[in-house]
Amino acid sequence: MHHAELTTIQPVELLEVLKSYPFLAPYQLTFCAETEGGMPLYRSLFPVCEAIAQSLLCGKACQTAVEEAVQRAMGENRAVVFRCQTGLLNFAVPLRGRDIPFTCLIGGGVREKDVDLAPMESLAQTDSVDAVALLEELENLPAVTEEEVAETARKIHELLPTLLGRNIHTLIFENTMRRLASISGVAGGIDAAKTADEVLGLLSETLGILFDIGRIAMLSPEGSSTFSMKGLWGMEPDLGTMPAARALSIFPRNRKENVVTLDDECRTLFPEIAANQGLCIRFASNGDFLGIMVLFDAAITRRDKLLVQLVADRASAKLLRLREEEKHSADNAQATKLMTMFTALSRATSKEELNEQILAMAADLADASSGSLMFIDENGENLKIEAALGMNMQLAQSMVVQVGSGIAGKVAASGNPLLVNDIEKDKRIGIPNRPRFKTKSFVSIPIKLRESVAGVLNLSDKKNQGIFTENDLNLLITFADHASIMIERALSIERADFLEQLSITDPLTGLYNRRFLKRRMEEELARSIRQNLSLTVMLIDLDNFKIYNDLCGHLAGDRALKKMARILSDTARQMDVVTRYGGEEFCIILPGTSKKESLFVAERIRREIEGEEFSHEENLPQGRLTASIGVSSFPEDGNVEAVLVKAADVALYRAKSEGRNRVVISGPPPAEEEHGTRLKTVTNLP
Repeated sequence: MHHAELTTIQPVELLEVLKSYPFLAPYQLTFCAETEGGMPLYRSLFPVCEAIAQSLLCGKACQTAVEEAVQRAMGENRAVVFRCQTGLLNFAVPLRGRDIPFTCLIGGGVREKDVDLAPMESLAQTDSVDAVALLEELENLPAVTEEEVAETARKIHELLPTLLGRNIHTLIFENTMRRLASISGVAGGIDAAKTADEVLGLLSETLGILFDIGRIAMLSPEGSSTFSMKGLWGMEPDLGTMPAARALSIFPRNRKENVVTLDDECRTLFPEIAANQGLCIRFASNGDFLGIMVLFDAAITRRDKLLVQLVADRASAKLLRLREEEKHSADNAQATKLMTMFTALSRATSKEELNEQILAMAADLADASSGSLMFIDENGENLKIEAALGMNMQLAQSMVVQVGSGIAGKVAASGNPLLVNDIEKDKRIGIPNRPRFKTKSFVSIPIKLRESVAGVLNLSDKKNQGIFTENDLNLLITFADHASIMIERALSIERADFLEQLSITDPLTGLYNRRFLKRRMEEELARSIRQNLSLTVMLIDLDNFKIYNDLCGHLAGDRALKKMARILSDTARQMDVVTRYGGEEFCIILPGTSKKESLFVAERIRREIEGEEFSHEENLPQGRLTASIGVSSFPEDGNVEAVLVKAADVALYRAKSEGRNRVVISGPPPAEEEHGTRLKTVTNLP
């Protein structure tokens, strides 16, 4: 801004000084200045009747009356009183002084106490004006006499030379300093504001009061194609939206200044707002565009524009800090949310639960209401849905997509994520939208395990009916990368569990094997010792099984062993541990069970085996396939695994030697046997 622009007295500044005099309070004031380029010699800088309904009281003849009065006042160098076409009283006072870009002061907007209806009727007939409405407007104006107007004009004519001397510069300087002090105080409030609404509210209130602005609005970007328009001062809060191209035309890229005045283009840009002028302030900081504040019909001097720019720059910097803080807070909240999700995923107890949680969490992150999680089968040819949202799971599980075909199949084949705003318009897809989907936007993310695609995550139907964005895509990719770690971990655990199960399971019968028996018995013994509980061990052996195997063949023998395993599993209690000890021999651990209590279980098992039909068992010596059972218990028969099993084996050997198909419990230790105590036998022969 040039020095001359800062030192020259502006019309608005002189008006502010004049309005401070009480005798001028009833009048609307403006100035006239010489114009160039073929325009009339004198034209008012502001409407004379600015505060009145312009269409009724201001007609084309008004300008002519003003120009004639100004010519007389300037030519005769005196104050002139005149009437406009509606009969209103006005005055014109010539101005003479340095640093003044105008030539005459115009005052008006008052009427005589007695309204002359003749001009009203003539105006109504000539300009088709509503005479009744015109009369109502007139009655609302201040009422004076022509002598009072003449006296007011005389006073101003005497006052102006003094004002246009050094005094007005002093007054303007003092006024500017007061505003600067106010703005400095407001700057502290702006810096302390917690939200963008607080910043804009404080700024608009400051500008509205300091510079007597009636209406202030804010244009803020919403996405890439729209600006929202909100009233901040003297206007409705919601003013609708504006196309981004129209809003950005106010400050094209080659325009460096952050404060511009819109004159003729104001009505074009804001057709819904009746304003002749708009002072636009660009909010930008460090290259980031934050919005545009518009001050409608704001008569602001060039000096005051510097103050406006000063406080606007402070607000811009604060808005940028708040946005960065909000983004940082959002990033932290998002990171915390992701960590919470990953922690929850790590606690999933099964692959099915993990898949359901992954889909539900991904949908939550993207605000989606429908989706599916698909995995490639072992052959690498087809995708199958393992978790579904917004669709019947039974139907979903029956759907198979070939890798390389369809949307999910192509994502699986390429390994690249796919974001689509409109499935029907996207050239990569270009197919009609399916009826079951509410919107045309979706996103598909490949699930990779060690750089190899293992599945596809599909999400659709935003809950707000909107489209998926790049932010959604990036967030889901991050989530999918971490989720794939959990999937791989679950698969590793599943494989490890499978291998562990193989190592402790008998492949023929599906029962636990001898290796598992040893480990489990040691655990149960330790618990029994710690809690002072009983523990019983049973060894069960099929009688004459070698003969049966030789007579009937190994396949029949295997079938007999499987049937034996089923009988033991069905007959034993849920708390008991059934194992295949080796060959045709089985072992059962009965935790918390005394020797006496175990006899009922052992006898029930013996009878079940005896009553079961085995193929070709009639060829055996006894005509059927039976079993012998040896029983030992803690603490009577020992407190370590090997001793207890040995005691049960001795009892089993005794059952065999005493005729088979019976239960024998272990007796006292060998030392006591010498004193006449022998193994007890329960005989169950028919």
